[in-house]
Amino acid sequence: MRSALFVSFLLGAFALPAQDREFGTAVASTLTQVRGEPDAFHHVKVQFTVQFASLGRISNPFFTKFTPSDFANFYVWADEQPIWQEKVYNDPFGMLFLSKTHPKLQQLYELRLYQRLRVTGVTRNTFQGQPWIEVTDFEVLDEQLDTAVLTHLHRGERLMEQRLWQRAIAELSRAPGEGVPEHATRAAYKNLGVCLMRMGEPQAAISYLEAATGLGGSSDMELANLLAIARNTPEEALDRTVDVRGLRDSERPMWEAFDDDKVRRPSNRLLR
Repeated sequence: MRSALFVSFLLGAFALPAQDREFGTAVASTLTQVRGEPDAFHHVKVQFTVQFASLGRISNPFFTKFTPSDFANFYVWADEQPIWQEKVYNDPFGMLFLSKTHPKLQQLYELRLYQRLRVTGVTRNTFQGQPWIEVTDFEVLDEQLDTAVLTHLHRGERLMEQRLWQRAIAELSRAPGEGVPEHATRAAYKNLGVCLMRMGEPQAAISYLEAATGLGGSSDMELANLLAIARNTPEEALDRTVDVRGLRDSERPMWEAFDDDKVRRPSNRLLR
């Protein structure tokens, strides 16, 4: 209860009646915040950015105004969701409804996968902890993800899990570019910084981590901690447990070249 009241305070709603809050200036938020505190956003006009997934076919499981005959339903991902990760990709949000009398109905039907939208809407109901949101307007944005960028980000993170840092860098470096949304570019830069830190290249890592920080977005304590380590104690981030079997020279950690007591080790032993 306290959490909901606090969010309402931050929204600037104060003691205004619901109808005044609803028809005033939209509150800038995120879909993640609305989903996390749906009661705090009840009858509050909000605006957030999403990525289009598909049209929906939600029925009317309890009494609401959102009948299939009067509203079109569609699925989206929050703009901040890393949809290149399989678990996240499989978790779109489907409680957005646009009146079939809305002048942008046909535009909704013509949306393509991954198109980004700035949505304005009002939470009309909450059911099983989920907000049911009436979309009062939406605007199509220029930047969006595509299959190629998602593939590079996905492969990059998988290679990082395998500690194949050089290969991960090759994939992640292909993700940023013209037309790529900031949240995806920020993730690529952050991961590139991690890879370079693990390989013993702190100065290059700092450049990417600072670039990620400069893109803004929500506060990221992990990113801040990574940047502090790269600046102050980069040796803590070195990956000293890479299995050298099968690694080409270009994929070996940078620190190998600077070991004072370096001797040839059997290929079946882990570096310590």
